[in-house]
Amino acid sequence: MDHLRKLRSDLEAWFSGLAPRERTLVSAAAAAIVMFILFIGFVKVQRGIASREANVDRKTQVLAQVGRLAQGYRQTQAEWTQVEAKLKGPPLQLMSFVSQAGQRLGIEVTDLRPGTPGTGSATDKVVEDTVEVNLARLDLQKLAELLQALEGGPGVVKIRRLAVRTRNDDPMAVDATILIATYQLKG
Repeated sequence: MDHLRKLRSDLEAWFSGLAPRERTLVSAAAAAIVMFILFIGFVKVQRGIASREANVDRKTQVLAQVGRLAQGYRQTQAEWTQVEAKLKGPPLQLMSFVSQAGQRLGIEVTDLRPGTPGTGSATDKVVEDTVEVNLARLDLQKLAELLQALEGGPGVVKIRRLAVRTRNDDPMAVDATILIATYQLKG
């Protein structure tokens, strides 16, 4: 503490020994140095604030993304639960279901060939049953309605393959071959 008092008294003695013009110049230089130090401090504080605001914005974006992902996860879980409930439901007699759907829409469904039941892999718990259907002289609107009726029915029914051929005798009609699959949980 004595060292600081001695330093202060030496500076006061030095400053009082200066001419009035020199005192003005030293005071102006000291004021400029103080202003420069304050300016640098202000800039550092501003940069710190901007950095923290940027961090807050990034974290807000991450939280919003987490919210969107959580919503997507909940939606996927709900869809999965619905599909699982359909898979656990009573087995669907695919051939009669396809015939009845065709009859409701006024489509003659006579050429049905059952496929061999199988599974996707050895570890799958899902059994697949398929039916191949050949339809002749069908307009595209009726075909679209049939496909929607099949996939919108009970159980899990999917169109695995669809082959559409145009007809030479009627440009508005098509022939279609459809491979329809239904899925059921084993056991």
